[in-house]
Amino acid sequence: MATIPTYMTKKGVLTAGHGVIKTGVAASEIPFGALVTRAADGTIQATVTGTKYDYLGIVVNDNRQQRPYDGFYAAGKKVPYVATGTANGLLLGGQEVDAGNFVKIAGTLGAGTEPLGVLVPEATATTRTVASVGRVVDVADSGSADYDQSIASYVGDVVTFADAATKNKLELVDGDYVVIDSDEHAEVNMVADADYSSTQVKMVKDLLAGHATAPTMYKLTPIEVAFV
Repeated sequence: MATIPTYMTKKGVLTAGHGVIKTGVAASEIPFGALVTRAADGTIQATVTGTKYDYLGIVVNDNRQQRPYDGFYAAGKKVPYVATGTANGLLLGGQEVDAGNFVKIAGTLGAGTEPLGVLVPEATATTRTVASVGRVVDVADSGSADYDQSIASYVGDVVTFADAATKNKLELVDGDYVVIDSDEHAEVNMVADADYSSTQVKMVKDLLAGHATAPTMYKLTPIEVAFV
């Protein structure tokens, strides 16, 4: 198993252009870099896919070891988030963005009720709409059309692909965030060992039970966005 620290594989969330940082209490588990919104009881949660213009900001890594899973704030934890300016959010795998493109909350994944907090480009990427939450200000183009691949099977925290070529298209490294999606569920997980075998990766957390129909892994790419 590789031992590269996760902080070496990510941009981090904070940028030189960030503005106000606010805090809230997590309603449920939230990954660093997720777009968050207000839950009904006043706590915060990652935004549910398929919603429009519903966000408070992007969650910041507070540089403390998180329990039980580093890289995720557990329910009940105090969570800092960037509310203005710029921050690095999470682009859904299979999507590509250029500097200047507008992004919105991803369309419905899983059962359509899971809080994921991930982004996709607008249908016409250079056109702002009422659904736009930010504009990409990265210096380089980001994402890849190959960053969504079918999963052959999984047991616990080990995911198996049909062949090495399928796995390699994702270009996974330890510490990458991914979305695991099926018709039944959607969840955010993190790669613990990208080199577990030629066709397998080991995740930080056990996958949810019951990913039965069209299970897919989406690699998430950090992208710098300016809130609009």
